[in-house]
Amino acid sequence: MTDDSFNSLDGGGLFSRLQQRYGLRDNPLEMETPFFPDAMRHHALEALRHLCGFGDMALLLTGAPGSGKSRLLAELVRSESSRLGFHRLSAAAMTSSNALARDLKQVARSGAGASEYDNPRETVYRFFRWSESRVEKGQRMVLLIDDADHAPPDLLRLILDGFLAADRSKAAVPVFAGEDRLVTLLDLEDSSVSIHQIHLRPLTREEVFSYLEPRVHKAGGKVNELLSPVRLARIHELSQGSFSRLKRVTPGIWMDIVSDASKQARSQGIDFRQFRLPALVLMLLGGSWWFVSQQYEETVALEHETVPEPERIRKSITIGPGASEKEDTGELPSPLTESVAPPDTPPEPEPEPEPEPEPEPEPEPEPEPEPEPEPEPEPEPEPEPEPEPEPEPEPEPEPEPEPEPDFNPGNPGKYVELSQLRSRSKGWTIQLVAGNLEQTALNVISRYPSLDDMVYTRGERKNEPWFMVFYGDYPTKEDAQKAAAGLPGSLVSSSPWVRTTDGL
Repeated sequence: MTDDSFNSLDGGGLFSRLQQRYGLRDNPLEMETPFFPDAMRHHALEALRHLCGFGDMALLLTGAPGSGKSRLLAELVRSESSRLGFHRLSAAAMTSSNALARDLKQVARSGAGASEYDNPRETVYRFFRWSESRVEKGQRMVLLIDDADHAPPDLLRLILDGFLAADRSKAAVPVFAGEDRLVTLLDLEDSSVSIHQIHLRPLTREEVFSYLEPRVHKAGGKVNELLSPVRLARIHELSQGSFSRLKRVTPGIWMDIVSDASKQARSQGIDFRQFRLPALVLMLLGGSWWFVSQQYEETVALEHETVPEPERIRKSITIGPGASEKEDTGELPSPLTESVAPPDTPPEPEPEPEPEPEPEPEPEPEPEPEPEPEPEPEPEPEPEPEPEPEPEPEPEPEPEPEPEPDFNPGNPGKYVELSQLRSRSKGWTIQLVAGNLEQTALNVISRYPSLDDMVYTRGERKNEPWFMVFYGDYPTKEDAQKAAAGLPGSLVSSSPWVRTTDGL
């Protein structure tokens, strides 16, 4: 399992300066304890502990880089190593199916009955079948694959298929940890019912304060000074709710390095020297544009300039009698305006107009014929009576739905209907285990025959059956918690869930 520096500080020598300035006894960003329970981290840890011990589903732990996935798995190993057997598969070492098969073969050794001639797929399937026997010895196995999104998808799918082919209530539980794209890499559409996903979201501003406040107090620092509203807002803004970014940016904010740099950048004036070259280019472009525009305006002005038209001289030539008389044009006589008299010729006689033809007499109009008398209208036939509408056929009755097949419990003496549990008067009970297979509930009941009040029921989750094991019926939550503390050690270590019966 890789370490994403959940409890490390990338500030280097900044801690010595923090000690001198704030008088810190220890580095608050390197403290592994206390475990941060907010932001659903404690809920995620309890779900991992419960499902690794008694579940029948593969587990998927997702979140953004630096969200604390590796830290959560480390806390799971630390708290559950006494009852669970953990084996870590390195994503960097999973280069091929042969490498994966060799790793699992070393874990099983001779117990899995593997042969050197087995193919890698058969070796993986054989490992999960072998891991079922570990439950009978009181220690279930868990496979931890951290940074699984960097491993080949076909190897991840091979591990998941090997688990699904075995007895899921007893076989080694695979826990895949990685970024959100891990869901796509595993192609979980067909087998999503057998996968339980736990997502770690980024921290809010209040959760950043809850994480740093006990560590600052334990290191001897002043909470109101190091976690003032201004600094806290700056830490949350730059860290983006990530633990790894929080550890990198917090020392610089506490030393006012980040804020001073931003103030210095704002206080500096504008250096106009850096604009000299752009200004020179703009001046050259502006000068060339002005020169071209002047040339264009001169060209347009020349095209629109009007040329004066020459004076018109009226010339007239008179032909015929009276040529000696000149028209009074108000102009000086010139040789071009003199009249030329042609020789005397008798005028041609004008042709006589032809007589117009006499109009023909209009014909007399013919007398209009007398209109014929209109025939008398025939009597309209009486309307036939409309036929009576036929009665509509009665709708056929819908077939009644076939009743669903009844569920036959494997242990009728310990089986109780879910509605009967919800109607309990006292209202508090203890949930021990839950899963998709009835055999998971039956295994727990058979393992603890001394607990007479242990019952199980059948519900539904994602359109699949969901079996739950409950113990006891208590009037208050405190009574149920006391009873949960008195259960056998293996059940107490799996963190039984005290819950109300009306919320089932």
